[in-house]
Amino acid sequence: MNETKNKFQETKELTDKYLLNTYNKYPVAFKYGVGELLFDQDNKEYIDFQSGISVTNLGHGEADIIEALREQSDRIFHSSNLYYSEEQAKLAQVIIENSFPGKVFLCNSGTEANEAAFKLIRRHGINKNLEKPVVLALHSSFHGRTFSSMTMTGNSSIREGFGELAADVHFITPNDQQSLISAFDKYGENIAGLIMELIIGEGGIIPLSQGFVNLARKLTEETNSLLVFDEIQTGMGRTGKMFCFEHYGFAPDAFTLAKALGSGFPIGAMIVSDEYAPLLGKGMHGTTFGGNHLACAVAYETFKLILSRNILDHVETLSVNMLQRLENIKANSSLIKEVRGRGLHIGLELTQPSRPIVEECLKRGLVVNSTAGNVIRIMPPLTISTEKASEGLDILESVLKG
Repeated sequence: MNETKNKFQETKELTDKYLLNTYNKYPVAFKYGVGELLFDQDNKEYIDFQSGISVTNLGHGEADIIEALREQSDRIFHSSNLYYSEEQAKLAQVIIENSFPGKVFLCNSGTEANEAAFKLIRRHGINKNLEKPVVLALHSSFHGRTFSSMTMTGNSSIREGFGELAADVHFITPNDQQSLISAFDKYGENIAGLIMELIIGEGGIIPLSQGFVNLARKLTEETNSLLVFDEIQTGMGRTGKMFCFEHYGFAPDAFTLAKALGSGFPIGAMIVSDEYAPLLGKGMHGTTFGGNHLACAVAYETFKLILSRNILDHVETLSVNMLQRLENIKANSSLIKEVRGRGLHIGLELTQPSRPIVEECLKRGLVVNSTAGNVIRIMPPLTISTEKASEGLDILESVLKG
């Protein structure tokens, strides 16, 4: 035990000495994972209700993902986007066949995908001959930490401290149809596009209503502006559909993917409908590492596994059970204000700060996430067993009861 404690202390000391202090870390270092379980340096077992923030949707140590990574590693990691790639082509094909007719831009991360989306929206505005193209986004949203994605993020704590950001980005209150109408009335034909998460993640797991999303589609069509969905957290089966927009009955003009696309291997994508794909032509955007052979092989295998197994049905069934159990816990706990979410993308809004609850869960062997100050975010692997999901909720309930 002392040896392991010393090992963790060594890890912590090296981290404090050599890494920028940009994260408020929890006192654990995970050594390996199996399925829905994580193990720390002392081999203590934890039930994973976080999935690396909706990244390891297929759990840890998935054999087919490891094999795809190994096979591709034996061939080639990287060449360049100056050349054709079979792995890119196959991945793009499966994305389009499971979304809508269009084209795919491959990159390395969610924030890069949203940077591409920002450029797409601005380019559309320039094509409309707008002198100052307006980009609309939602309050409480999170789209990344690079310059343009940070500008589109509706959380002032993310944007502050960096001086003047990109101009002509304005925010709408989520699920407030009057706020949406007012923005379109105010900016009208100067609007180039609207970007939004269908379930606001970092802002507290806030699902957008059907009426709000329908109105957004209507207003963007009337103003010839783009509707872009950020599916970085909600995509790849998290909500019980491959993509969350399927729940709403229509497709956007573009959407972004990352996180679970590569089952933990870094990759991102922007998907653009055929109508708007010509906006970004040769030389107008690019990436060195994006869409490399290795990342694409892993992402393609991820798609294959979700499509070939009963995963989406399992998510739908387990979601009903977990949400009902959480409502029962709420009925017997003064700490829970609201249970909300869709699929296995679930939030518990508390009547107090959520981090102390998350810290106590960690001590008892459950990994959950604190977001928006007072929300516990629950995002287990889509493959988690009913039994382990129940065990995790047992731990959470015991913590909430004190």
